[in-house]
Amino acid sequence: MKKVLIKVICFAMSLSMVLGAFVCGPINTVSAKEASTQKKVLMVIAPKDFEDCEVVEPMAILKANGAKVTIASTTTDTAIGINGFKITPDIKISNAKADDYDAIVLPGGTGVISNLWDNEELRTLLQQFNSQGKIVAAMCAAPPTLAKAGILKGKTVTMFPWEDGIKELTTRGAIYVNEETVTDGNIVTGKNPAASKSFGLAICDALKIRKFSKNVLMVVAPKDFEDVEFYIPKTLLEINGANITVASTTSKALGLNGSTCTTDIMISNAKAKDYDAIVIVGGTGVIGSLWDDKDLRNLLKDANKEKKIIAAICAAPPILARAGILKGKKATMFPWSDGIKELTSNGVKYVDKEVVVSGNIVTGRNPDASVAFGLKLCEELRILGK
Repeated sequence: MKKVLIKVICFAMSLSMVLGAFVCGPINTVSAKEASTQKKVLMVIAPKDFEDCEVVEPMAILKANGAKVTIASTTTDTAIGINGFKITPDIKISNAKADDYDAIVLPGGTGVISNLWDNEELRTLLQQFNSQGKIVAAMCAAPPTLAKAGILKGKTVTMFPWEDGIKELTTRGAIYVNEETVTDGNIVTGKNPAASKSFGLAICDALKIRKFSKNVLMVVAPKDFEDVEFYIPKTLLEINGANITVASTTSKALGLNGSTCTTDIMISNAKAKDYDAIVIVGGTGVIGSLWDDKDLRNLLKDANKEKKIIAAICAAPPILARAGILKGKKATMFPWSDGIKELTSNGVKYVDKEVVVSGNIVTGRNPDASVAFGLKLCEELRILGK
């Protein structure tokens, strides 16, 4: 579990760096017509020790979905995050007006506690946003700022699982739940840095601006799917505008490292025509549950006839071979002799590379290839960076 967590953390850090390149980039370029309906978001950060990824990732997601983001703080001096990310606020909190924005967003970090929890100007601003029914969002250590403003009574919210912070919520009438992201009416809250992506997407959903350019079906084993091979490609696809539908043979799936996933559809009910790509996640669970699944096999055959992108990683590529859609193609997979034999005996040329593209088929080697696999999927779908 520790090894996987380290991978996820490292991924999050590298992803933040990548997204940081977009913060002041061309993502937010809109036409005059679009500008008239463009959603405006005020993001309020602590002047120091804000949580870097909680600023960068939601900001990138909001901009990618067409929102204009204005950064506010207690000063317009350069603000520095816990991990060294620097950003110069556009305005002071004291100069911000609720009438000018459609949403207000508060990322967390330890600096929020001392600088924003009891900031009277911010408190008044939050009350104004709330009274106008506008979106009010906060994550990690920031939700108590909302509670102290008196706008969380009777609301279901989440935050970093820290006893003192949770007490700030519950003593002011909020209902705390230990979930990644929670939306209750006009209030959106996120749990911790790992929730940065889902928090940003939840705000886009609340603002009704989320853009989907491609529809992707991700297939997981009902038990023992590889967590990293699911969450990292899914994150990269979503950030680049793909709408993800998760399929399995059960309504809930359990990862090798303990994560749980609520599925959207049964494999038996999925139709190839509804998706631009089908992605099969690896893990030991696929061997017993998906290698010989007839519904999945038929789905893959249909998708292949329509030249849809079909992808599989780690222990999953033999599913494609058994469906007869890899004959004469190159593919990679986890370097396991029995699995490789499944490929070669079905006319596949095995290549020991991180990611292999052969026609409309994309295959990945192992959990360490999850980032490269996800990026390659975005590239093949022609949505990378869009």
